[in-house]
Formats: sequence, C-alpha cells, structure tokens
Amino acid sequence: MSSELFLIAGYMVIWGGVFGYVFFAARQQHLLAARVQVLEELIKEKEL
Repeated sequence: MSSELFLIAGYMVIWGGVFGYVFFAARQQHLLAARVQVLEELIKEKEL
C-alpha cells in the first residue's frame, strides 16, 4: 500500500474512534439524565 492509503486509513480509524466515543458518551449522558429524573421524582414523593 502506498503512504497515501495509510494516511487515509489512519484518518478513518481516528475519526471512527472519535465518533464512536461521542456516541457512547451521549448515550451514557442520556441514561444518566433519565436516572436523575427518576430520583428527583422519588424525592418529591417523599417530601409530600
């Protein structure tokens, strides 16, 4: 393979990793926000 193909392959791997990480982090943040909402509802029920 020529050096240009290695460069393109390297960029694809790096950008794939970046997008994968961003997707994973966004998903975890969404799940955490849902858990916080459940906890807030439980606290409101206990206060009544």
